[in-house]
Amino acid sequence: MKPIVNKSWVSFAVLLTITLIILNVVITLNNNRIIEENRILQRQAEEIKVTVSQFAIVIIHNLDLGIRGYALFKDEKFLYPMRFALRDKDSLFLSVGNLLKQQGYPLEEFHRLQDSTNAYADLCVQMKILLDENRMEEFRQVSNRDKGYKLWLQYENINREISRFEDDINSKALSKYHAALRSNYLVQMFLVLTCIPTLLFTAFHTHRKLSMQIRLRESEAEKASILSRQNETLERVVAERTREIKSQNRALQENQEEITAQNEELKAQQEEISMQQDLLKNQNKKLSEAQQLILEQNKKIVARNDSLEEEIKDRTKELVEYNQQLQQFAFIAAHNLRAPAARILGLGKILNHASDQKEEKVIIEKLITSTAELDTVIKDLNVILEIKGNGSNYLIPVNLSEELKLVNSNLEKEILETNTRIMVNFEEAPVVVVVKAYMDSILFNMISNAIKYRDPEKTPLITLRSYPCDEYICLSVTDNGLGFNTEQHKQNIFMLYKRFHFHVEGKGLGLYLVKTQVQAMGGKIEVESQPNKGTTFRIYFKKRIADTITVLSSYSDAQAQGTNIDSSI
Repeated sequence: MKPIVNKSWVSFAVLLTITLIILNVVITLNNNRIIEENRILQRQAEEIKVTVSQFAIVIIHNLDLGIRGYALFKDEKFLYPMRFALRDKDSLFLSVGNLLKQQGYPLEEFHRLQDSTNAYADLCVQMKILLDENRMEEFRQVSNRDKGYKLWLQYENINREISRFEDDINSKALSKYHAALRSNYLVQMFLVLTCIPTLLFTAFHTHRKLSMQIRLRESEAEKASILSRQNETLERVVAERTREIKSQNRALQENQEEITAQNEELKAQQEEISMQQDLLKNQNKKLSEAQQLILEQNKKIVARNDSLEEEIKDRTKELVEYNQQLQQFAFIAAHNLRAPAARILGLGKILNHASDQKEEKVIIEKLITSTAELDTVIKDLNVILEIKGNGSNYLIPVNLSEELKLVNSNLEKEILETNTRIMVNFEEAPVVVVVKAYMDSILFNMISNAIKYRDPEKTPLITLRSYPCDEYICLSVTDNGLGFNTEQHKQNIFMLYKRFHFHVEGKGLGLYLVKTQVQAMGGKIEVESQPNKGTTFRIYFKKRIADTITVLSSYSDAQAQGTNIDSSI
């Protein structure tokens, strides 16, 4: 019963401690709120006092100073103080009136001071008019009334009242603040007096539990020794019982020998039955084999039908893509051949009407230029047709590092002139099985494009990496050049004669050739780019696992013998 009472007492002490901590936090937050309110009230009080003190300087004093200076010297520059007073009086009264209204100050006297100030300002304006009209007698009469002194006395009275009101607000706030601090101190003292006994009792109770656990371990060790002795006794009993069972087993073996003789007779009978069963099993086996053969043939037929359907789908897709490429190629060929051919025809007609030899020479030069342009277009189209016709012929294993050295030597001038840095990582996939000429063209176009469309404000950096990706070997080419908007130009990125930057020379043929060459080898190409951030091309070459191993071994042997390989995979 005593531990239960102790446990209840500890729970009550912990609950009381938590309650006091929460109460302390609440009182502390309230105290901080009172401090913040007191600070705001003090700031407002000081602001009101300072602003009210400016009434005397900014308004009353400036009005008197301006009109008296103007009366003495008749110069407009002495009216500046009065003008400042007329300009600022309304804003000063408005700001002080709003603050006093928030504090609950009675504003009757304040409004009277405001009316008196406005009246005195109007009087000063009238006095200025009298001076301008040279009505000196009337000016002296108005001036001798000394309205400014009466306004000053009225200001002194309200200034004392406002100062007394603000001091009273400040003293009340301070008393609230000290009261909050006292309550906070009392709660903290009570919290300390509660926590210390609770912690001491908890330490004592924990020490008792530890000593009880030690005694429990000692008792468990004694129980273990008693159990070990009992186990030894049981083992001796079991050994004696085992010897008795062995003697009984020998008697049983003698009985089993008699039973065995009887079983031999039964076996002879069972052999005749088993021979008949074997005949039935052989017949059943032949039937099951025939059924299995029929099932396998059915499976082969179904699998062949499925594969034929897939082949038909793939072939149909390839034919559709090929037809689209033919339509696109025919359109591009007609479009790009039409312009130079039309110019040649037009120049030929003009040549018949040339007025002199000089004009004929100019027309002939333009004919040569248009013919050269037509020849260039025809050569480009021949290259594309040759790529599409060759397909995947002449595939060989190509070492990417060796091919890159060859391309870098061809672009050495451009690389040196632009200080281009090229970083390479071909460790994951150093060799790809491709058409070597296509690989040279792909690397050349990728690197030359990255140099050509570099950012003039950056040092060109080109990063090449190869790695396995599912059934492909991926070659990524990344630069930090001008880039372009892939969403805006995604339909024209790999189109023939399409360009996105026109500040450098180019035909828009390189990316079209790269895509055509990659597709001819059964691969694909992807691009990611952002303006002024750079571009990444990912070129996927098909893995050719079984054939590649054979070709690579032949390629290694040929390299060892100093021969070249040109085989189809």
